[in-house]
Amino acid sequence: MRVRGRYLLIAMVILATSCAYAEAATASNQHSADKQQRERNRLRLWQEATHRQSDVATANATNSTEDKKRRRQRSLFLLNRGVIPGDSGLGWALLPPEELLRETGSPTLLATLEKVIDTLQAQIGLPYRWGGQTPNQGFDCSGLVWFAFRNYVNWPLPRTASTLFSDKRMRAVSPERLRRGDLLFFRIHRQTSPDHVGVYLGNHQFIEAPRTGLAIRISQLDNPFWQQHFAGARRVLTEWTIRDHFGGKGSD
Repeated sequence: MRVRGRYLLIAMVILATSCAYAEAATASNQHSADKQQRERNRLRLWQEATHRQSDVATANATNSTEDKKRRRQRSLFLLNRGVIPGDSGLGWALLPPEELLRETGSPTLLATLEKVIDTLQAQIGLPYRWGGQTPNQGFDCSGLVWFAFRNYVNWPLPRTASTLFSDKRMRAVSPERLRRGDLLFFRIHRQTSPDHVGVYLGNHQFIEAPRTGLAIRISQLDNPFWQQHFAGARRVLTEWTIRDHFGGKGSD
């Protein structure tokens, strides 16, 4: 009996030891698996952080480039007070005084131009009215242009901003050659044809009928909003387009 008891005791010790080894091995394996999972999690978090930093750096670089471009445009505009701002791709050269005199034209053209400007300025403060084209109605942007120029050109003016812009009888004008009375076009709600028009007054100002709830006003071309949305300019009044009030139409 004593021998049998001794064998039983030995068997129990061996069994307990085996169980302990198995539990230790299981715990070790679990620890190793947990460690590997933590490593994978750290790697994933590091990769995500790296990507976020890369995205932020790219966005900052883009914003920095745009900011530099805007600052450069503003600096050039302030240095060259005869230039309309905007990324025209046409340069920033000033129009020399002799060129300005030559392009301005005859006394008749100058007198006509000033009559148009006087008509426009007389409407300042009147309300914006979609479809309006008289002082009694109020004006929308193209209605104001139509009303001011209608009696001074030798063809029926188009009535919308987009059709004015595409009218081949008007002369396209590069930004560095703007003069008083030129039409300025903007793309505000559309990316295709212009949907807003104003008239350049000189000294970086233009007159416009802005939108519902606002009155006809003079706005500043150095405002970044107008720089961003500028679409082009057209010249209505030339020696060949003004109406001759002393006997018919202008020369063709």
